[in-house]
Amino acid sequence: MSRPLRIEFPGAVYHLTAKGNFGQSIFNDKTDAIHFLEFLGKEIFQQRWICHAYCLLENHFHLIIETPEPNLSRGMGRLNMRYSQWFGRRHKCNGHLFHGRFKSIILQKEKFLLPLCRYVVLNPVRLKLVDHVNQWRWSSYRFLAYEEEKNEWLTLDWIQAQFETTKSEKNNAWQNYVLKGINLPSPWKDLRSGYYLGDEKFLKRIAGEIKGKSLYQISKNAANPERPNLDQILEAVSEASGVSAKQILNKRVAPNEFQVTIYLLRRLANLPLREVANLTKISQGRISQIQKRIEDAGGLGKIFHWARKLEN
Repeated sequence: MSRPLRIEFPGAVYHLTAKGNFGQSIFNDKTDAIHFLEFLGKEIFQQRWICHAYCLLENHFHLIIETPEPNLSRGMGRLNMRYSQWFGRRHKCNGHLFHGRFKSIILQKEKFLLPLCRYVVLNPVRLKLVDHVNQWRWSSYRFLAYEEEKNEWLTLDWIQAQFETTKSEKNNAWQNYVLKGINLPSPWKDLRSGYYLGDEKFLKRIAGEIKGKSLYQISKNAANPERPNLDQILEAVSEASGVSAKQILNKRVAPNEFQVTIYLLRRLANLPLREVANLTKISQGRISQIQKRIEDAGGLGKIFHWARKLEN
């Protein structure tokens, strides 16, 4: 069986992650990290990628990569394979280093690239590995914050251009921007279908990129970028029921609206069970029960008459 197709096109920008198999460490010491960055640099040069940010953590990594050519899978597949082979030889271990394939999220450059670069370098602080972002050596933060000598393959020009200050003040502008992001909501709240981060215009563009491709090669969640997100579903349920959108996810205050929202998150937004469970704070088993009850009854309108128009 062929693997699901990646959405690739010239100029695409991705947030990329890969985790150790069963949570195992993929960077045991600085030698591991240095060699991974060397492999990454070679791939960036060969694929002509633009790397805006990165962060290496003990059992996973984050990359922000822009691809002038549609060659993401080719480069990432080779990067992970080469590092896995080197890691296995060095540490005398067999088996898979990474847990499955790498995960990729396509993002709208103009709106989300800068906050995602900030999100990536703040990971060590968020995980309480360090108290301050400048204490983590294995990210791209310090190269822009303090003008430390960087790897040739790391691109900082675009980030610098987002701050309307003099050249000497851009370092401070980046530092302040990152520090302000520590307590801000995660940019992932705007994630659509688990694969896309962008506004409606951007999603229509992605839908155009998908059009004409064989959908059997595209994972189900990725097949329709224009599926509604949580906020849109809450707004629609609120309008149909008359219950405030802020109360809908409270199963005690609005039990019927809560169930309708769960059904729509699964069937209309096409979110996986785990993601719906995280959003609604109930078990995956309970979510399946709600789905089955509504489907066995013949749809939303058969149980909740006010929700009939939400099925369209």
